[in-house]
Order: sequence, then C-alpha cells, then structure tokens
Amino acid sequence: MHILYLCQYFHPEMGAPAARAYEFSRRWVQAGHKVSVICGIPNHPHGVVYEGYRKQLLHHERIDGVDVYRSWVYVTPNAGFYRRILNYSSYAVTSVLAAEHLEKVDVCIATSPQFLTGVSGMAVKRTKGVPLVLEIRDLWPDSIKAVGIDVPEAVFSGMQRLERSMYRDADEIVIVSKAFEEHIRKAAGGSTTIHYVPNGINAANEPGRPESRKHFSGALESKLLVGYLGTFGMAQGLSTVIEAARKLLNRTEIHFVLVGEGAEKEKIRGLAAQLPNVSIFDRQERQVVAEMLSEIDIALVPLRKAELLKTVIPSKMFECMGAGLPIILGVEGESERILNEAQAGIAVPPGDPDELAVAIERMAGDEQLRKWYSINASIYVRKNHNLDQLANHYLSVLRSV
Repeated sequence: MHILYLCQYFHPEMGAPAARAYEFSRRWVQAGHKVSVICGIPNHPHGVVYEGYRKQLLHHERIDGVDVYRSWVYVTPNAGFYRRILNYSSYAVTSVLAAEHLEKVDVCIATSPQFLTGVSGMAVKRTKGVPLVLEIRDLWPDSIKAVGIDVPEAVFSGMQRLERSMYRDADEIVIVSKAFEEHIRKAAGGSTTIHYVPNGINAANEPGRPESRKHFSGALESKLLVGYLGTFGMAQGLSTVIEAARKLLNRTEIHFVLVGEGAEKEKIRGLAAQLPNVSIFDRQERQVVAEMLSEIDIALVPLRKAELLKTVIPSKMFECMGAGLPIILGVEGESERILNEAQAGIAVPPGDPDELAVAIERMAGDEQLRKWYSINASIYVRKNHNLDQLANHYLSVLRSV
C-alpha cells in the first residue's frame, strides 16, 4: 500500500504533529508499506530555515525509509494570526502541487491542524482519485477563539463552513481524543465513520533516572525540579505556572524549569525575570528533551481555562507518563479522565495558581506519593498508548478504505 501523509511539520521539527507523523510513518515502512510524506521546509517555530535546508520549490529526502517531500512555504515565526494564515495557505497550495509528482497512491491522510491541510487533502482526493482519511488533532476553528485569538466574524464563519465540508468529504475520520466525536458528528450533519487513534509513546524506551543531572546541574543539582517542556503558546496558560512559582518563593528547595519555544515565550520570560526559583531554557533536540525529562521530579501539564479545551489531550502528557513522571495536570475534561484512570498524578483547576501551588507543595513533600504516581503512569501509558499497537490499529483503518 502506498500511503500519502500530508502534514506541514515533520522531523527534524519538534512538536506533536511532526512526532506523530514521523513515528507512524516509519512503523508503516517497517511493516512493508510505502509512505510518502509531504511537509514544508523545516522552519518551525522561529521561521528560520533549518541548517542543511534551503528555500526551494520541492526537496526530496529519505528518512528511516520514509520518502519525505518538502514543499515551499511562506516562512514566518509561529506568531501573528495573518502571517500564520499565509504560511498555512502556501503549504495548502504547494502540497497539492507536490502530490502531482507522486505515482500511484492508495490512500491520503491529511492531518489538521493546521486547518488548511484538510483542504489539501480534499484536493488530492479529487486529483489523485484516492480515499481521504482526515486526521483531527484539534477542533479548529473553534479552538482559535478558545485561546483568545480575535478573528473577524466573517472569517470565522467561513472557516466553520470549510470545517463542515472537510468532515463530509472525508472517507474516514481519525481523532486523537474521544471528546472530539460529538462535535464532529454534529458539524458533519450525517453518518461519519470515526476512529480513535490517540498519541502514544515508544514503549520500548524504559524510564530511568540518571545518577547525576547533566542538563540541570550546578545550582540545580540538589533542587526538586518542577518541569514544563513544550510549547509556550496562548493555549498553555503558562502565566499560571509563574504565579504559582511566585507563591512558593519561600520553598527554596523547589525550582521550576520551563523548556521550549512559542509565541508567549518573551512574555513568560518577562514575568519570571525577578523570580530566582524559575529557569527558562530554549528549544532542544528531541533526544535532549527526553534526557531533560528524566532529570525532573514533577511534570506540569497546563492549559488555560476554556470550555473547548476540555476536549484536548496534550501529547506531552503521554511523554511525561512514558518517562515515569508524576504529573500535576491543569486541564479539565478528557485529560483529567485519563489522569484519574491511570492514577498518575494530581489534577488542579486550570488557571488557578493557588491550587497549583498547593498541589506542588503536597507532591514535593511526599516522595512515596511521587513514586506511586510514577509507577502508575509508566504502566498505564505502556498498556494503553503503545505506538507499535496504535500504528497497527491505524493501518487497519487505512486498509479499510
């Protein structure tokens, strides 16, 4: 089977969409299938083309047996609504043109967001005469408003109409959160086949704490580290973490480490500037992130408070569970259900620095509690979110169309 995967971001770029497309694609190649990925020239999140690449109409390379076609995109930092729309639109056009160069394709996957990739999938379905599997990782356009972005009503209505068209045009729909299903069925307005294929972890990678800290060494070596590793975006609500850190200044043994990039990073850096118990690090390579996870004691998984975000499951939650970390979760809804089912940590109301500070103090002061959550997290995620098993399940969906 020749699988075409449309995903704007791909390895070596970081983030959930790039990681998901890469992990599934390489497993399908190992299972004997041909996989072609059409993505953009790597530049996310700073809008700077990665070393070893250059802006060109189409670049082909092979990564772990996966044929990767990088099409031209309008390069811009991951900030600013209208510049990002230009970035997304350019990929929507060039990805369809790139698909025309591919020989016989059996099925096309289009992953959304970014939102316009679904439009690319609809076009490829028609030009190549292949079935379309629409992969929904976030409920755009509603999630745009949920994180506080001001979108003109006419633009938002147009995006909603486009969303409904995408759902109706897809032959199958894959979702990463069960909580998406009701919204999609209502928007599709008819019978739609929906499959749940969540994010996961490499189950073979056993967690293990190093004897000494390599990345958080020196003055941080003896601290109890509370860590956030991920996107500094509007949805994450990291100002709540900074306020919780401010409330715990008297607990000198507790230190906060935040690692990543995003549109809100400079704002967060400014809020934390006078706090000696907060350290902020730049984006790291995937292997370094895994090493950093093994060196922290408590993982934070926050989102801002919004009704729609109750449907979201941050992929970093599974990464933290895979690393055997106890979690303090600031997300309601589906994520909280999974955390409680796994008994892997403490859930607090999103956007509440007082409750977050209390939970951190409680977990910091109870080593046995942390160990219990750690063991539960590792067992649960390996049983329910094993990427090998998820890739096989996804493959069965692709075969069915």
